[in-house]
Amino acid sequence: MINRMGLKGKNRNNVYKLIYDSDGISKQDIAQILNLSLPTVSQNLTELKDKGLIGEYGTFESTGGRKARVIRSINNAKLALGLDITSNHISLVLVDMQGKVLNSIRLRFEYGDTEEYYQGIGQVIDTFVEDSKINPENILGLGVSLPAIIRADSKSISYICVIKAPDNLYERMGKYIHYPFVFFNDANAGCFAEFWRRDTETPIVYVSLSNSVGGAILYSKNVYLGENQRSGEFGHITLEKDGRQCYCGQKGCADTYCNAKILSDLTDGNLQLFFENVDKGDSECTAAFQEYLNYLALLVNNLRMSFDCDVVLGGYVGSHMENHVSALTEMANLRNPFEKDGNYVKVCNYKFEASAVGAALHYLDDYINNI
Repeated sequence: MINRMGLKGKNRNNVYKLIYDSDGISKQDIAQILNLSLPTVSQNLTELKDKGLIGEYGTFESTGGRKARVIRSINNAKLALGLDITSNHISLVLVDMQGKVLNSIRLRFEYGDTEEYYQGIGQVIDTFVEDSKINPENILGLGVSLPAIIRADSKSISYICVIKAPDNLYERMGKYIHYPFVFFNDANAGCFAEFWRRDTETPIVYVSLSNSVGGAILYSKNVYLGENQRSGEFGHITLEKDGRQCYCGQKGCADTYCNAKILSDLTDGNLQLFFENVDKGDSECTAAFQEYLNYLALLVNNLRMSFDCDVVLGGYVGSHMENHVSALTEMANLRNPFEKDGNYVKVCNYKFEASAVGAALHYLDDYINNI
């Protein structure tokens, strides 16, 4: 009985994923591609329709005989929320089953370990859901992205320094959040968004260059977390012995040379304006950016030497690096003893609130894999 039920569930999941990945498919094509009988496919289609996950949308052109119906997934059948918390802002997104952002907000919301702060977060979420004009019952949950090392239970924090959060943060927030929620490291979440449902198993290293520096290692379609859930802490690789003071208590960490604030502080917190100034040849911004690239090249080369795979630039800075990645790659190649013309530095594809989106996508990914 267990094997039979397992096979039934696997067939249903395979049928759904085939529909999900298509732009419309017929029952006959599903049967042929998955090597299933038409009665088996029909039964699975009925179950998926009853769950509100698929629908029929017209017919295909006839090739002789009865026209086949077009079957598609319903992208807003289930939704998820993603919340990214930083020291001065919160970002909130609503994501559908294809990973499309349906609504988003970014607010200046200075972190404080107060009841007013957590209550305010809850009010922002409730208002956001109401303004999005969706059925709250379709929301699978809320993923919360934090600049922290999250324990395996996804509800407790083993290390956090960028914001002064308490040990019972989950309980403090939980009083005001009306959806299931879990915590994610911000860099891991950003990496997950960047490579969600990727077809290749090629490993990559993802560097999050936001107001703090983090990262993630993606191996065989999964984020490698390490024994203590703190892999990818690239912000604390030493770039200068006894260099700049880091918030972690050490000196010379990559975070002190490669975080986004180093650049955005020159333009009153506006990173977009900083890069516009660089493109215009502003001397102050150009000099600061050159120094920044020098240190970033050190970090990139260290990662290339350690992991021997593509290094993807994400976070706030990564989303602005499209026009500068070739210069950075050349600088990294100068330190690379094995390849002087390597093309292993990539710019993130997901440039919009990647950490919040990635935190939301975990709920959708889990749901899709268990339909």
